[in-house]
Amino acid sequence: SPDVSQASLKNPSQIYTVIVGASIVLVLAIAIFLDIRRGRQLRGRVEASERRLQQRLGNSEERWDGRLNHINQQGKTNTQKLEEMVSSHAVIHTEQEQLQNLLSKLGNRLDSLELTGADMDLGSSPDRTIDVGAILQEAQTTVESLAKAYENGEPIDIFETKDPTPSQRVLMILNWIARTIEDWINELEQSGTADPDLMQTLGFANRAVKDKLRESRGPAPPLPEPPDSDTDISTDAAYHELKNRCTAYVSRYEGVLIGYQMGCQTAETDYNQFIPQFIKDRLFNGVARFIKSDQLPKQVDELLAFVGYEVVPIEIGRTQADARIHEIQSSQQTNAESGTIVEVVLPGLQRKADGEIIQKPVVIRGE
Repeated sequence: SPDVSQASLKNPSQIYTVIVGASIVLVLAIAIFLDIRRGRQLRGRVEASERRLQQRLGNSEERWDGRLNHINQQGKTNTQKLEEMVSSHAVIHTEQEQLQNLLSKLGNRLDSLELTGADMDLGSSPDRTIDVGAILQEAQTTVESLAKAYENGEPIDIFETKDPTPSQRVLMILNWIARTIEDWINELEQSGTADPDLMQTLGFANRAVKDKLRESRGPAPPLPEPPDSDTDISTDAAYHELKNRCTAYVSRYEGVLIGYQMGCQTAETDYNQFIPQFIKDRLFNGVARFIKSDQLPKQVDELLAFVGYEVVPIEIGRTQADARIHEIQSSQQTNAESGTIVEVVLPGLQRKADGEIIQKPVVIRGE
């Protein structure tokens, strides 16, 4: 109203106070707003700094992880290379030991042969009618026979070798099989009671394994130079010295043949297939036709055991005929329990490890 306005105008101190108060409130509000805004900006900067720091830490971790992985991989590679070097060194060391053992055995064998020859010759006075040429010719003939036998696949008595190569192991097995069959044939010949058909079967098997040895060997190594023929044997000492040199001449060539044999390379996979098949078909089935299944010779058991086979066990009159295990050829009337096996026509084979049937036995069932 006009009265109030006039009253207010009449009191300027109050107006000033109101203006000052309003200004103070406005300044405080602005200050608070600016502080809030500054705080938000500061918090944003802090959060941005934290994010950048976390990102840097993450990148650093990735870089360090990558470096650590690289270091680990490099360490593994270095370790593997070190292990390979150690292994190679061990192989070389082993081969050196094997060679040393072989040379030692050859030396012992040579010494033994020399002593044996000397002992035999000392038992009687040398025959002065035998000239140097005859003694040397005998040694030369022996060496030539060894070379011919090598080329024909005759077995060689190889010393046991520690950690042989796969190829050497195959050759050792073939020589062992051939030697086993050859000794078996000699044993039957000496008995004088061998079945001619059995002997023929063993002869065919023996030739087959020798053919494999002949294929793996190739030609025999060159013959060594014979001992000096310019020798006087007018005394006992000279005679024995010449005989010993001839014995050493033959023994050295035997060692050369062993070295050549062990140095031959063979296709291991082919022989790994040939050896079990040979033992099963050529030997076991060939021999089993002439020998009772419960009287197989020790040679058959040894060869079967080598390839992990054994004869399928059958007890006449008690084992039940089972088509899953046995090949039932026929049935016949017997006094045995019905359904049992009364005769084994041809024995069967199974694996010793798990009993898996390799070859069913051919049987006759009782009724």
